[in-house]
Amino acid sequence: MRAMVLESLKLRHFRNYASAQLGLFPGKNVLSGDNGQGKTNILEAVYLCGTGTSYRTSRDTDLIRWGESGLHAACRFLRRSEPFVVEVACSREAGKSIRINGVSHDSSAENIGAANVVVFGPDDLRMIKGGPVERRRFLDTEIGAVSEVYRRDLSAYRRILAQRNAFLKDTRYDAMPATRRNAALDVWDEQLVSAGTRVMIRRSRAIRRLSILARVTHRHISPDGALEIIYQPSFQVASPGGPHGSDDGETLRTWADAFRRELERMRGEELMRGVTLVGPHRDEVRFLVDGVDMRLFGSQGQQRAVLLSVRLGELEFVKSEVGDDAILLLDDVSSELDPGKRARLWDYLSDRVQTIITTTDERSLGDTGAAVKLFRVKAGHVEEVG
Repeated sequence: MRAMVLESLKLRHFRNYASAQLGLFPGKNVLSGDNGQGKTNILEAVYLCGTGTSYRTSRDTDLIRWGESGLHAACRFLRRSEPFVVEVACSREAGKSIRINGVSHDSSAENIGAANVVVFGPDDLRMIKGGPVERRRFLDTEIGAVSEVYRRDLSAYRRILAQRNAFLKDTRYDAMPATRRNAALDVWDEQLVSAGTRVMIRRSRAIRRLSILARVTHRHISPDGALEIIYQPSFQVASPGGPHGSDDGETLRTWADAFRRELERMRGEELMRGVTLVGPHRDEVRFLVDGVDMRLFGSQGQQRAVLLSVRLGELEFVKSEVGDDAILLLDDVSSELDPGKRARLWDYLSDRVQTIITTTDERSLGDTGAAVKLFRVKAGHVEEVG
């Protein structure tokens, strides 16, 4: 038995499902059906129960079936053979609530960390083609899934950033004496530096580790070219030293000093523009193959291969960080990858993790190399067929 599997899923009034119940296989599970029947909605429900949020919308009420007042989704997971149940409910009046083994959980958290879920699908292209905010969201989701400390630090940073931005905006046309204004900003800067430095160091270390893992998977999926993921903070600073995952004092001081100097350098422009211009909210991530930036010069096929490699690298990253397997969700992989890459994907996965795959035709998947459990999905109904 794997360290983590999804045993069953129950839905009520979720997206286009009036109700649904299915038991999952520890290996590969295939959801087959025409477009628009509800296959991706099942993946979304699994992700919702694992993380507490949707990967498709930021509005919880979007998940409620049309004409209904609320939804309920429940997943029964097994972690090291010990069962636990995650229930997510949402109503149009009361909002979202989350219970884990019957105990209420913070429904406002960006990632509840109940189960690690990695998803690959058509929307992933935004991570490369979109703006830096998409790549920062990827970073925060990935690290936040395995580190409660990171989630706390990031939340603290965002709160301080919002307050500092409000102060900058309010003082643009304020007659406050410069000495008083600068003294207030000095206080905000120290708080921003304290939380932001921890966020950036954790990001840098995570990307360094993920780059190594994704390079290995990319070599297997798409043998042409070496993949590298580069983390670029909003100011120049040396890569952090020290053991993986630790925030040694020297690294913290070095990054904090560089952050503080850049804030001082940019203070005049920040006061003029009324916004904070330095910090983790300005970070960037680049995906390179043989030194070529995939955002600028990669074909769509190359970009998809890179993204799949990154997602497979996430599986290993999660396991190395928390000791548990992640559950892999592959949305419409048969149309996202050519036959050669699909064959190498199945060869790489073998029976490595529990996988849920959507497709319009299971024959297009080719030889998955292992037994699968097949479901037919039609108009919000799921039927196990083999």
